[in-house]
Amino acid sequence: MTSTSLKKCSVSAWDRDAVAAFDACRDDILVIERPILSEVAAAMKSARVHAWRAVVTLADVDARAAQAMKTLSLDCPLLAADIAAVARSFLAQFDASEASLRVEVVTTSTCPKFHCDNTRIRLVTTYHGPGTEYVFAATPGDIHRGPTGALVFLKGHKHPTHSDAVLHRSPMVPLGVKRLCVVLDI
Repeated sequence: MTSTSLKKCSVSAWDRDAVAAFDACRDDILVIERPILSEVAAAMKSARVHAWRAVVTLADVDARAAQAMKTLSLDCPLLAADIAAVARSFLAQFDASEASLRVEVVTTSTCPKFHCDNTRIRLVTTYHGPGTEYVFAATPGDIHRGPTGALVFLKGHKHPTHSDAVLHRSPMVPLGVKRLCVVLDI
C-alpha cells in the first residue's frame, strides 16, 4: 500500500486489514474515503461553534457522542451514531481501552501550521466543510486535502514506525462556512 492510497468503505466501517497494514508499515498516512452524510448539512445550520472533548471507552462512547451533539446543538441522530461507530472501530482496531475524542464546529483554521502530533495514532474525519490538509516531507509545496467524509489516519511521534514523512494541518475555512471535524487520538 502506498502513502497516497485511497480506500473506499461504508459510512461507519473500514477495511480492518488495510488499517492493520498501515499500522505495521512505514507510511505515516492512510486516507479511507467514505460517503458524505447528507443529513449533516441541515444540522450544521444551527450548530454551535465550539470544541467538545472527552475520553471515551467502548462502554460510554454512545453516551459521549450524544453529549457532544447536545453541547454543539447538532440535531442529527445519524451523525451521533456514526461518530460512536467510528470511535468503537478505532478502539477495537488499535486494541485501546480508551481514546481522546474531540468534536468541533469551527469557522476558522484551528491549527494552521503543518505539524505532527505527539500521539501514537490520530484519526481525523471532517463531516462538513474542507478536509484536513497534509504534505509529504519530500514535497512540502504540494498540499493535499483529505476528502470531506474520509477517515484520515495519521501516525504520530509515539508510533513505533513513524517516519516523519507527513505533516498535517487544519484547512482555512471559507467565510460563512462551518467545519465539523472529529478527532480520535491514542
